[in-house]
Amino acid sequence: MIHYKGFIPILVCTKRIYMNILFVRLSYIGDILHATPAARWIKEHYSEAKLHWIVTPSMVELLKNNPYVDEIIPWERDEYEAHSKKLHIPTMWRMWWELRDKLEPYKFDVAVDVQGRLITGLVLLASGAPIRLGLGGTKELNWLFTNYKAKPSTDHVIKRYIEVAELLNTAVTEHSDLNVSSAVSEDNVKPCITNGVTGKKLYHMDFFVPPNLHVWAEEQWKSISYDTFLERSEVEKPLRVGLVLGTSWATKEWPQEKWYSLIKSLQYRANFVCLGGPKEATQYKPLMDSLTVDGLDKIMLNMLGKTTLQEVGALIESCDVVVTADTGSLHIALALNKPVVALFGPTDPKLWGPLTGNFKVLVNDELDCLGCRKRRCPKPDQYCMSGIDSVRVKKAIFELIGDKHGKV
Repeated sequence: MIHYKGFIPILVCTKRIYMNILFVRLSYIGDILHATPAARWIKEHYSEAKLHWIVTPSMVELLKNNPYVDEIIPWERDEYEAHSKKLHIPTMWRMWWELRDKLEPYKFDVAVDVQGRLITGLVLLASGAPIRLGLGGTKELNWLFTNYKAKPSTDHVIKRYIEVAELLNTAVTEHSDLNVSSAVSEDNVKPCITNGVTGKKLYHMDFFVPPNLHVWAEEQWKSISYDTFLERSEVEKPLRVGLVLGTSWATKEWPQEKWYSLIKSLQYRANFVCLGGPKEATQYKPLMDSLTVDGLDKIMLNMLGKTTLQEVGALIESCDVVVTADTGSLHIALALNKPVVALFGPTDPKLWGPLTGNFKVLVNDELDCLGCRKRRCPKPDQYCMSGIDSVRVKKAIFELIGDKHGKV
C-alpha cells in the first residue's frame, strides 16, 4: 500500500501474519481418516497456520465440520488418474495447469504430502510452495517433488503421516522468513478435541457428525418393526449392531454365509443396520433375500446404497457395536469411538488396522500368508477370511461391550 506525505511517496509493506499450508491426501475414506491426526498435529502446534486440504470431491464430506481444516479444496483426482492410465497427455497437461491456476492465489508457504505418489508430487509442484514435506522411500518419482523427507518407516500409517507433519518443525527453524505462531507443548502432544471429548490422543482419527443427523439416525431405527414372532421378551432393549458389508477388494470381504450366521445367532437380542454403497446393494442382495425369507428384515435396516458418508457416520455413531472388514467405515467407527470387531486377512492390521479405541482384531491364525495384499487369492475359498468363524465374532462382540443383552 502507498501513502503520500507531502510529495514523498512512502512504501508500507503489509506482511501476512500466518503460514499458508496445503495438505495433500487425495483419497480414499480410510486413507483420509488416517491422515486427520497429522492435520490436527499441525494445527495444534501452529495455531495461526491456515490449513487447506486438497481432496477428491467425493471425499469432501469426510472433512466437513473438522475444526482442524480451514478450507477444503476439491480436485478431480479420479478424472486425472483415468486420463493418466490412457496416456491422454494433452488433457493431463491442461488439468495440471488448471490446478496450478486454482492454487496460485493462495500463495502457499508449505505443502505437506502424506500420500507419496507421482500424482501428489505433481500437486506439490502446482502449489508453488517453496517448502514441500513428504515421505522418504516413495515410488513413482514422488521424492523429486519434496525437499524435506521423513525417514521410511514400517510402523502404522498414521504414525508415518505424523512423522511427515513433524518435519514442519525443522522447516520453520531453517526458514526464518516464515512468520509463524508456534504452539508446541512441552510433552509434544497437545490436547485434542475428539467429538467433544478432550484428551491426549495423538493417533486418534477425526470425523464429525452434524447434530441434525443424530436425529435422522434415530428416526431410521424407529422404522424397524418389533414383530412379536421373534419372541424377544427376554430383551428389554435390543442391541444395535452395525454391519459393514463389502470392501474395495474381493479378498478382504467376509463371506455372505458368515454374515448370515452371525445375524441368526443374534436375532433374539439385536437389531441391525447394514451399511455399504451401491456396489454392496447389488452384491449382497442374496443375503438380504435370505434374511427376508426368515422374517429378519423386520429387525434389519438395509441402508446399502442409500446413504451419504455423513449419514453412514450418524448410523455408526448410533450403534452399540460395529462389525466390519478392512474398509472405510471401519475407520469412521474408530474415529467415532465405537466398539469395533475388525476382520482382517490380506491386509496387515499392524499397518492399516485400529490404533486407538475399543476394538478386537480377528484374523485366521492358521495361515502364514496373512497380509499378502493380494486382490485375487490363489488359494481355494479365500481361506483367510472364510476361516474367521461367526462364533468368534459373536464372542468378540460381547467381550467388547459386556454381556448386557442376554447370555452369549
